[in-house]
Amino acid sequence: MPRGETPPSGGERLRELVGQRLAQQQTAPRPAPVPPTLAAPQRPTAAPVPADPMHRRLPPSDVRVALDPGLFGDWWALAGWTVNPDVYLVTGEGPQIGWAERGLTGIGDCWVAVYEGYFIGDVRTQEAMLHDTPEQAAFTVHTAYLQNL
Repeated sequence: MPRGETPPSGGERLRELVGQRLAQQQTAPRPAPVPPTLAAPQRPTAAPVPADPMHRRLPPSDVRVALDPGLFGDWWALAGWTVNPDVYLVTGEGPQIGWAERGLTGIGDCWVAVYEGYFIGDVRTQEAMLHDTPEQAAFTVHTAYLQNL
């Protein structure tokens, strides 16, 4: 500041600083606009229940395995497809009751039981019960059916 001038008051000093900042912003080169990007999809916190196998446009079932009548009762079976060995319908006395499926994302090589469109599992933790064989998953479906869950 030159001699003989009075220092600017607080309000004037603030206006000077704002004016300087605006001048710098107007003369500074502007960055190139960034094209909008799609946000990366978030990973689901839980695996969704897959569509009913009967709605997946699979060919007619060509595999049928009768389940142990001593454990299940008469006329319970697993029905599936040679083209998709990871899905078996659980049939009880004819109609489909539920299904067993393996290879779902986050579950690996274990089987899950699905009854009335829902995984059967722990209500508190919301985790599907995992099974080693499709017969074990079928037994879980059988139990849910008998208990009318």
